[in-house]
Formats: sequence, structure tokens, C-alpha cells
Amino acid sequence: MAHDMLAETLRDRMPRLFAAGVDHNDMQALLQRMAGIGDWPRAWEHLAADREAMGEAALAEGRSVSAGAAFQAAALHYHFAQFVHFADIADKQRLQRRQAAAYLRAAPHLRPPAQRILVPFEGIRIPGNLRRPSGIPGAAPCVLLNPGADSTKEEFHTLENEFLARGMATFSYDGPGQGLTWTEMKLRPDYEAPISALIDRLQVEEGIDPNRFGIWGRSFGAYCALRGATDPRLRACVSIGGFYDMGAVWHRMPRGTTESLGHAFGTSPENWPAEARRYTLQGVLGAVRCPVLIVHSGQDNVCPVGESQRMIDALGPEAELRVFAEGNHVCDNIAYRVRPLMADWLAERLGVG
Repeated sequence: MAHDMLAETLRDRMPRLFAAGVDHNDMQALLQRMAGIGDWPRAWEHLAADREAMGEAALAEGRSVSAGAAFQAAALHYHFAQFVHFADIADKQRLQRRQAAAYLRAAPHLRPPAQRILVPFEGIRIPGNLRRPSGIPGAAPCVLLNPGADSTKEEFHTLENEFLARGMATFSYDGPGQGLTWTEMKLRPDYEAPISALIDRLQVEEGIDPNRFGIWGRSFGAYCALRGATDPRLRACVSIGGFYDMGAVWHRMPRGTTESLGHAFGTSPENWPAEARRYTLQGVLGAVRCPVLIVHSGQDNVCPVGESQRMIDALGPEAELRVFAEGNHVCDNIAYRVRPLMADWLAERLGVG
């Protein structure tokens, strides 16, 4: 059973690991360490700790670029250590803390660097990483990046670079139910509320154009992005691999997805299907006024293409749908094709030359 679960996890997640920046050779070494899914957290933690040690050595020798790359990789590997780990929630949170700490070590040495911002929201503080594009005169537009239920902000380094290269700032964050924010606030359907708070805070940030905000989201984050797009301050929205009605697709989602969402809900498994029915875009999308790009894939085993068609039907003529027949969930297996499309589309709508 443990070997079967490992094979299932690798089948569903391998393209995602590579799209996020995991090295193929590291993946081969990890496979040698894992006999079953129970070995997953420790194998990834071992790899992450090795990268941390490399970062420490680079810093001691004054090699800041190498240090930033090593600490960023460590944060990514700690993320993957915890993201299918539900058997021991205390250990999951320990790995998340190591993940966050490693990224903070990387942040000032990245090119361009990252700035940690804590956004006040309903008595908690939502953590996010702001990166500004290099060599751009004046204030830059900013794209909010919304993780899925099992993503965290530290997974988005390679994705951020697509937007940064085109002159857009990025703000990756862990909202309610995501990453360490889960300890303070569980997942909630009305994601437009925290997104509005993010915009409030970023509007006054130096170097950010308060009139050019866009939003992007994957999987559950695609649902969040579309809820957030009801804020009139957003000028463009991209949704990839999302659902229109979580309850309608709950029964077909893979076990790893329902476990991730169930953890984010913070409720017991018998309540998960009822909780899922609370997450819907029904009656919401009529309030969206900005252009929307919906991206979906023909091989999506989490959310069927029909969910995106429901979005288009509700959004009207300002929205467009692009379906990639060969794509898996959120098109991680063809990131080289889809990510430039999304980044270019947002750059055009946000007025980047």
C-alpha cells in the first residue's frame, strides 16, 4: 500500500516538482531513498538540509548569489517535504517553519531580492513575498500569486521569474488555510476578503503602481483569484486549472487533493463533502469587471474542463478560455508553453511595454 501511494503521488506530482525547479538528478537521488510514501518527508528534508549547508558555506565565503540559490532551493525542498505529510501535523508545521526560515535566508540574495511583508487581516497577519523587477523606471505593476490548497508561496520562485522578466512585480502569499497561516485561520470561501486586504497594503508600497494590479491563481488558487477579481482595483485575472463548484467535483478529485483540502478546512473527514459545497462561484462572477483568461487542460484529473466553461458562461465576453489537450492539472507538464502565455497576457493588460 505504501509503495502504491508513493507511485500515485509521483504520477500526479512529478511534472509539478520539475516545473517548480526541482533538479532531475535530485529527483533520482530522492527515489533511491524512498521505499514508500512514509519515507517522503525525511528524504526531502535530507535534501533541503544539504542545500542549507551549501548556503551557509557560500555565505561564509562571501558568495551571496550562490547562497541565495541554495537557500531558495532548501525552502522549495522543505515545502515538498511537508506537502503530502498529514500523518503528523506537528511535524508538518516544523517542516513549514524550516521552509519559511530558509526562504528568509535566501530573500536578500535573490535576483531580484524578495521582501517579506506581513498584511494585517481580521486579527492575523498574512505573510507574503514581494519581488520587484530590476531596471524598470517608475512604479511597476504587481501580480498577486495565489497558491492552491497544498501550495505555499515558496513554491513560486520559477513562476515569479516569468512575470519579473516582463517588468511586473510579484506578491506570493499564504492566505487563510495555507502554509503556516493555517495555524491562525483555516480555509474560507470568501477569499475576496483577504485579497482586498492585500491590495490595501500593497497600494502604499514604494515602487508599486497602485493602479495596475493583476491576479493569478492555480487550482484552488484559481478559485481565489476569481473571487478576488470582484475587487474593482484589479485590472486583469488569470485562472488555471480551477473549479467553479468544489462540491460538484469533490467525488472525482484524487485522494491527495481531498486530503490537502480537508486539512485546509480544519474539520474531520466526515464533514469534508459538506464543507466543499460552500466553495462555489455561483452568483459571484457577475461582479467581475476586468478581463479574465481561463486556462485549462484536457488531462486534468482534479477539475474537468467543464468547470472552466461554466466560468466563461458566467463571465461573458470579457473572458477567454484556452484549453491545452495535452496538459495535466494546471499544465505543469507543459509549463514552458503555458507560463509565457499567461505572463504575456497579463503584461499586455497591465500596460507593460
